[in-house]
Amino acid sequence: MQKWSQRNSPKNKSKEEFLATKQINVLEHPAYSPDLAHSDFFLFPKIKGILKGRHFDDIDDIRSNTTAALKTIPQNQFQHFLRVD
Repeated sequence: MQKWSQRNSPKNKSKEEFLATKQINVLEHPAYSPDLAHSDFFLFPKIKGILKGRHFDDIDDIRSNTTAALKTIPQNQFQHFLRVD
């Protein structure tokens, strides 16, 4: 039994043909990347909560405040984030 995929649907075939006629390259990417999952669900919400409601003057201000926010997160909370199985 063949698994159904959106990539193989007739609608997407015509899209792929259109892109090919216009010589547009389509880059493939994985549907799920375990390297990003931890930061999406652990790190970013913590930083967002710490920086919520603050305004920054420039990129350097953002960088220094984000670095300071990271340093306020206790190191023991990173144990599951950095664990290599």
